[in-house]
Amino acid sequence: MELEHIACDLCGNPGYRVRYRKPDNWLRGSLYAFPVVECDECHLVYVNPRPTMAAMSSFYPTGYHDGRDHASYWPRYQEQQALLPELTGKRVLDIGCARGDFLSFLLDRGHDFEAHGIDAFSMGVADPRISFTKGSFNSAAYPEGWFDLVMAWAVFEHLHEPSSYFTEAARVLAPGGKLIILVTNAESLYGRVAYLEDVPRHTYHYSEKTLAAYAEKSSLRLLDVRYDDRIFDGRGRGMFRILLGRLAGFSWEKMMRNELQQHHRAAMMVGGLLDTMLFATHWEAKLRRSGIMVATYEKP
Repeated sequence: MELEHIACDLCGNPGYRVRYRKPDNWLRGSLYAFPVVECDECHLVYVNPRPTMAAMSSFYPTGYHDGRDHASYWPRYQEQQALLPELTGKRVLDIGCARGDFLSFLLDRGHDFEAHGIDAFSMGVADPRISFTKGSFNSAAYPEGWFDLVMAWAVFEHLHEPSSYFTEAARVLAPGGKLIILVTNAESLYGRVAYLEDVPRHTYHYSEKTLAAYAEKSSLRLLDVRYDDRIFDGRGRGMFRILLGRLAGFSWEKMMRNELQQHHRAAMMVGGLLDTMLFATHWEAKLRRSGIMVATYEKP
């Protein structure tokens, strides 16, 4: 696994403090615990060191995008649709469109717009109504001022250089055009204490403050940040499971090696029950601490 050390993408500062370390507990291909760090200047949270772009492909196994066009995703697409401006007659780009299913969902429901999708990992889209580009957004060279809406649902936390995407969005948007992104919130229970960020695939973890700083850096205007768990579940469910597990001697290494003993599992089961009760509702979103944020920007 090839790793690289980086400076802060937002302010360029090389200094940071380590928040926590966590292995890839989804694929479990290595015991290495990736440091999740916080810039000591602008407080952007990111993985450092991280896999290089070439090495990162191994963390996205074959079939990663499978099933995205299944009807089970429609409730999420309905929530996303409700956050969009009027689309009639607009030119719309979906970054990380997978196989274009959200764009197809919108078109199938009578929205009359010009649909464009781009994705670095999908081979194409089956819907002939969508113009598809394979590759990364910051190297696609779309015309300046071309789009009325650019959207990215759960994409910007996977990037290696978010600043280039913000800058490119500002370039390709027409005046008055909108950028809408869904990202994870580094200042939530989800991100800080439940350790639910998908490390190392989630390379950057944002906050309302750093989202505003990216707006200033790219000459965009941050209009709104919505804290919401209805598109993806950003509750801190897992906080007590980890806490009681730690008190019983849990460690990531023991979990990765399948060496958790009965008392570890019992403590974590009790913690899981507490999580179920405490996080039964979405009270974190009302306190603007949900693990999921949807930010809307505008090009002046």
